[in-house]
Amino acid sequence: MSREEEEIRQFVQGSRAAFEALVLRYRQPAVGFARHYVRDYHIAEDLVQDCFAYLYVYPDKYNFRSSFKTYLYTLIRHKCVDYLRKRERRKEYASVTGEAFQPEGRPNSREISDPLPGPEEQVLALESWTAWENRLDQLREEYRSALYLVDVDGLSPQEAAAVLGKSSAGFRVTLHRARKRLRELTEKEGEHEQREWEERIREQRV
Repeated sequence: MSREEEEIRQFVQGSRAAFEALVLRYRQPAVGFARHYVRDYHIAEDLVQDCFAYLYVYPDKYNFRSSFKTYLYTLIRHKCVDYLRKRERRKEYASVTGEAFQPEGRPNSREISDPLPGPEEQVLALESWTAWENRLDQLREEYRSALYLVDVDGLSPQEAAAVLGKSSAGFRVTLHRARKRLRELTEKEGEHEQREWEERIREQRV
């Protein structure tokens, strides 16, 4: 039995130390997954904190039928979807009453949870990540989630399918289409950048 498996077993039996160890192990990737939905780091932190609080109160709800990470991410996904629905209802209410809608947090922030030590490396990492997120934003929601879970967070297709409530076969089709569409967007951006570069060269020669 691995150390993680032992921590999970002890957590289900009510060990506070094991729970704290699992929080340390999963908190950062969990916040990253939540931020993928809500687009705000601080709101993502709050939602993940709520999910860990639920786990602490109801440890016996985890039944070992799926991996702990799959179970945690399923809770987070439901929490995020519920948050987004409530936010949409607040926006609709504000539009009807004429009140100003005040979004929580900073929805456009693009924070890195684990910044690199050097300032130049941080800038390059942020630019690369932001460019990738901008491409994701152009995809439908199920494509974004599939790509994030497998290609960013490292879940297996079976685990990701369970998080999203899809069959394994159906998820693999979604993942294939998502990767194909992302590749098309990347190639399109590359062609656009190439045209801009050629245009600059022509202007310099004039």
